[in-house]
This record gives sequence, C-alpha cells and structure tokens, in this order.
Amino acid sequence: EVSKVEYNIESVELQDSIIVKGQRARAVQGRTFLIVNLKISNNHTQGIEINSRDYIRLSVNNQNEWIAPDIHNDPVLVQAISTKYTRVGFPINDSDKDLRLQVGEIKGNKETIRLELKTL
Repeated sequence: EVSKVEYNIESVELQDSIIVKGQRARAVQGRTFLIVNLKISNNHTQGIEINSRDYIRLSVNNQNEWIAPDIHNDPVLVQAISTKYTRVGFPINDSDKDLRLQVGEIKGNKETIRLELKTL
C-alpha cells in the first residue's frame, strides 16, 4: 500500500451526448449515458495513478449482475496532496430501472447506493 485515496461521488446524471477523446458521441435511440462525476483526493506526498473504473459498478433492473464503466479517463493521475475531478460512464437503456451503484475496492468492503434519477 503506497497511499490511501478518497474516492467520492459528487453527482450522477443522465446525458444523451458526451465528449469522448475530443469527439462528441451521441446515444443511439433507446439508450442514454449514465455519468458519474467523481472527486479523487490524494493526501500522499507523491502523485499516483488510479484506474477510477475499478472502484465502481452498476446494477440495473434490480439484478445482481454488476457492470463496469465503459466510459472513463483511466489511468487518472492525481498529483501529490491534491484533488482530481473526473468521471466514469455507463451506456444504459432508457427503460432500465432500479439502478444501484456499488462503490469500493475490488477485494474490500463496498457501499451500495440506490439511484433515483429524473429522465431526460
């Protein structure tokens, strides 16, 4: 273990288009993007790289199947004693309901958060 980081969900939103690698991507009909805005803080005296997608999973329609984010900026470099804002995203169906996020280390404890989102 080099350092502990704080991994916080700032907000979650539905978007019909996003910017990926400098290009606008639009969701196909019947689908949308679930975007999770993150704040990652590093209190260590050295910068670290983190794969933000490794700490969050999504369940749809009350299933026990956990999906990893398809949209991300990994690896995210968090400079020493600083905070980095980034995001991860999941393409979902417009009809998907009962959304839950699971947040935590792959081999550690996880917190489950139920999402109640307004539709576009």
